Amino acid sequence: MLLNEIFEKLTAKLNTNKPIIGYNTQIFELKELTPEAMLGKYETDVLYFVHDANHLGTVIPQNLVYAGDAPDEIRRLFVNSVQIDTVDYESAVNLADYVLNKAYRMQALYSSMLQMIFDGKGISGILSNIADRAESSIIVIDLSGKVLAHSAPLRLENQLWMQCVKQGYCPTEFMEHIRKLRQEKGKQPGSDPYVCFCEEMQLFYLCSKITRDDTLFGYIFMIQRSSEFGEDCYETLSLVSRTLTETTLKNQDKISLHSHLYGGILTDMLNGITEKQATTRIQVSKLVFPSFMRVLTVKPLYYHGEVSLTASIQSQLETIFQVEQSIIYQKSVVLIIDVQKCREIPPNQLEQLRSLCEKNYLLAGISNSFSNPAKFQEYYMQAEKASILSQRMEADGSVHNYVDYAFFDMLDALPEELRLTCFCHPVLPLLRDYDQCKGTKLYETLRTYTLTGFNQNKTAELLFLHRNSLNYRRQKIVELSGIDFENPQTKFLLSYSFAIDLFLEKNTLYS
Repeated sequence: MLLNEIFEKLTAKLNTNKPIIGYNTQIFELKELTPEAMLGKYETDVLYFVHDANHLGTVIPQNLVYAGDAPDEIRRLFVNSVQIDTVDYESAVNLADYVLNKAYRMQALYSSMLQMIFDGKGISGILSNIADRAESSIIVIDLSGKVLAHSAPLRLENQLWMQCVKQGYCPTEFMEHIRKLRQEKGKQPGSDPYVCFCEEMQLFYLCSKITRDDTLFGYIFMIQRSSEFGEDCYETLSLVSRTLTETTLKNQDKISLHSHLYGGILTDMLNGITEKQATTRIQVSKLVFPSFMRVLTVKPLYYHGEVSLTASIQSQLETIFQVEQSIIYQKSVVLIIDVQKCREIPPNQLEQLRSLCEKNYLLAGISNSFSNPAKFQEYYMQAEKASILSQRMEADGSVHNYVDYAFFDMLDALPEELRLTCFCHPVLPLLRDYDQCKGTKLYETLRTYTLTGFNQNKTAELLFLHRNSLNYRRQKIVELSGIDFENPQTKFLLSYSFAIDLFLEKNTLYS
């Protein structure tokens, strides 16, 4: 333990005078000097105590605590020293002994924590040992409220706390409390552990910050019902924070710490945390998202493992869309794309995406635009559905927008026992039966005519028909069904009916 730390403890508890520290050094032992023991040979890593400085000779210990007044000619020889009152001599020896032994205990605890981590036992076992001695619960979280480790068993009477911690995050009410503290200047102390009361959860907690290069990464909480925390609790919690910084965060800079928070929150949203929880964690961690964004998912048509995605595809996508980070989730690269006020992906980026997908046998899905990052999961599902339905519908191309498949997504969400054919325009079964009976192709003609947006030239081209032949078939359809192609409502009914028909055909759900 450093000499100045012992002097500071003595000064805080006792009346001291004339402190001198010419050379700060590590202290490993304490010794009391008597007139008989003053041999003139002293160790530089020992702190010596003398009851009467007048008994000192011309050879002075480097590190000295003395009582009473020392002659000026002796005091001029002092290197590191502090004067105490004679009545405080025994108290000073006992206090210094307690402080030094405590430092040894903390060093031993620190060494054991490092060894447990290096042995792969993790931080939770360490927290459990400490929590058992303090009869409390200890929880380590990152800046967003994600639980990184906790003691076991949890001594928490609040069932919400118990449930949330087991699911891997702090209760929203507690994170709101932390967020308000961070917003109110002066309410959250510096680096030393501090006690605070969370009114929303009705509990006291001792908190120590986890930082790396002055960047706040997370917190360690010792939680209990009482505001009385033992002195050892403060130093132990600081030690755990130091251990985490020197192991878990050793090789992380500000960018990687930010990436940890960003990736963790996105992954947790996809894994099902509530929108309220997501909002709180985003606010507490102070992550910034675009004003308008879309979700892009990119997956290989032939999966060769996550390494193949992270080695090349992930970084290329981040470069194309100028995003700092993406995540890997369920065999896909997932990005949030800034689409700004126009809410559309720029054509040059779309073209680069198509080129990348075609060269690497990838399939991309793009969600609709949104502005609330807490709704990320909802729009991720849109992007995923665009990919899934594009394959199911045998659509051309490698990049697919959800807006083009929203109607099919609605149909896909309906119960299988629902007879979708009942919702189609009656002209469909009419023409299908007529074609079967007469050997004509009126059903195919109307279907192509509808899917081309009622464009006669395009329909004739796709069906390899002369325009007059197409007009004949069109007139025959009118005679059989009585439909009016000039009526917008009729066009709408035919459009969604053939969309249902196409969906059923591709999904083989005809009943």
